[in-house]
Amino acid sequence: MIDFKLAQLRKKQNLTQQELGEILNVSYQTISKWETGATYPDLPMLPHISAFFGVTVDALLGLAPLEEAYRPSGSGTAAYWEHRLEYLLRTRKTMWNRDYMAFLIQDVWNIREPVTVLDCGCGYGALGLLMMPLLPPGSKYVGIDFSQNMIGAAERYYRNSDIPAEFILSDILHYEPKEKYPLVISQAVLRHVDDGEALLRKMAGFVADGGILVSLECNREFEADGLYISGMDYMELCRHEGLKKLWKTELEKQNRDYSIAMKIPHYMKAAGLKNVSCRMNDKVTFLEPEQQDYSELLESVIKADHWDDEKTDREIEENIAYFMNHGMNRKEAEDYCRQMNGIVKYLKKHEGNVSLTKAVGIMISYGWK
Repeated sequence: MIDFKLAQLRKKQNLTQQELGEILNVSYQTISKWETGATYPDLPMLPHISAFFGVTVDALLGLAPLEEAYRPSGSGTAAYWEHRLEYLLRTRKTMWNRDYMAFLIQDVWNIREPVTVLDCGCGYGALGLLMMPLLPPGSKYVGIDFSQNMIGAAERYYRNSDIPAEFILSDILHYEPKEKYPLVISQAVLRHVDDGEALLRKMAGFVADGGILVSLECNREFEADGLYISGMDYMELCRHEGLKKLWKTELEKQNRDYSIAMKIPHYMKAAGLKNVSCRMNDKVTFLEPEQQDYSELLESVIKADHWDDEKTDREIEENIAYFMNHGMNRKEAEDYCRQMNGIVKYLKKHEGNVSLTKAVGIMISYGWK
């Protein structure tokens, strides 16, 4: 039997049946029948009722608590990353211009002698595969990650390479190194964890005297504005009012900071690093059908952003419930789901003839010990 929560919600809002009926454009008799269980609203009416009261449809129907406890994002846990290898493989394909990394190593960080690099949160070692051929001969790569699957993948990728590499399975926050490192670096790690500042301080402790700490992080505001798909409305693609509420809630509830990239230089200075500075990664992905590697890169972008399939009604409702739990109201959650499904539909309709520009906006913060 349906445990319909309409009466409870109505009374909590101090509304009469007549007042609620006027809001929903039905009679007070209809409200009464819904509350007693004599009849129930038609399915299309349920989202309107749940939106008005700011609850999910499942909560309205008594299938979930009306005031659900906050469900923290798990992106800072090992379990979350155990099955994210494909995501990392896809996103890293469009993250860097090799010549810009060479410029950073040689002209900005002025690395002229062999160094041992400690990559914190290394994943499958993508950053080492990019950096090591650009570092002075004799340099060594050490990757640390708390995901067994990621460490296993990294060992496979490096097995047949000539890069001197070592991989450590450990949580960075609990890791005590046997040595200090002249170059400690992380990429897209601090934005995913709770209390990124604490993790940055821990990383600063791994740096040898005279060594450098580097953090490569994306600011979510930049990223949310960094997409244009030719033929679609740019303003619509970049709407993210609901995401701002989600980011604010996650920051308040679990200290997961969407804007940490902007704060890292300040955190580095507070940690005692010298000559702290910040740059922007120059990589912008521009894709159009005439490019030689077009299909491969477009597929990577689509799969990385989960634009390969439209969500079912049930999946949409589950996503809406999560977004509402993280601060959005129902309309904002519905709009965001509609926005994502709209991108999926457009890409499928114009398959093989899609042009887009995508800028992630990675901030490169660094300082010396």
